[in-house]
Amino acid sequence: MNKVFKKFLRKTSGLSLSNKISTSLSDNQIYPQVCLDAANDYRFFNQFRQNPIYNEILEHVTEKEGATYLEIIAHDPVLLGEMEKFRQNDLHGTPRVYQYPNVGAISPSTLRYVKVLSDLKNLFKSLDGLNICELGVGYGGQCRIINAQYVPAAYRLVDIKPALMLAQRFLDNYAVKSTISYMTMNELEKNNYDLVISNYAFTELPRHIQEIYLEKVILNARHGYIIYNDINPAEFKSYKKEELLKVIPGSRIIDEVPLTHANNCVIVWGTN
Repeated sequence: MNKVFKKFLRKTSGLSLSNKISTSLSDNQIYPQVCLDAANDYRFFNQFRQNPIYNEILEHVTEKEGATYLEIIAHDPVLLGEMEKFRQNDLHGTPRVYQYPNVGAISPSTLRYVKVLSDLKNLFKSLDGLNICELGVGYGGQCRIINAQYVPAAYRLVDIKPALMLAQRFLDNYAVKSTISYMTMNELEKNNYDLVISNYAFTELPRHIQEIYLEKVILNARHGYIIYNDINPAEFKSYKKEELLKVIPGSRIIDEVPLTHANNCVIVWGTN
């Protein structure tokens, strides 16, 4: 969450940031309401990816960052050749799109999701038949990109209820072959997974919430991919990367490319 959004929260609520946010940097009273509005109002849904409040949490990837992601994707001619299929992510929500050489108009956020897919492919090979759990789901964009290329056996999306409602509204526009389930933290049972994914979300949680996900999901996952960022307030007492490496068996750090924030990295395990 950037400084602009923090100022916005203070102006609109009259509350301090520490009082406003309880379970994560995105779980405040404004962001969930935007998700609810997008899930329940088709006119809002048709434009939600340009909503300024939503953009402070998601859909804020710049045109330049998108170009960098595309350069990385281009190293995989198979994924580059599937760009028309990935571009279908932009059919809903009216995202900002930009013209990129040899690709045409596409959202830089969609390019980021494809770049993550390329990471997963390089680290874990095929995702076909896997039981996947994603912690922090946005609007379902990463799920849809993965399902556009592979057919996981099951794909579990975990987030706050308003975000899950929006993700379901988004994903219901596509024919997804894997079985998708939507669960909040308290609905989630302890289970074994083939792969857990979290793009920043897990590391934006306070420690007591992280411990629930460690017990229910992460420590039971054969493979994992967590983009780590270190931006939480001190009172969250969130796990540092060094602590997570000690807690998650076989985990290691790889660079986040491109680096989107100082001290960011990617924590992976079960790699090929």
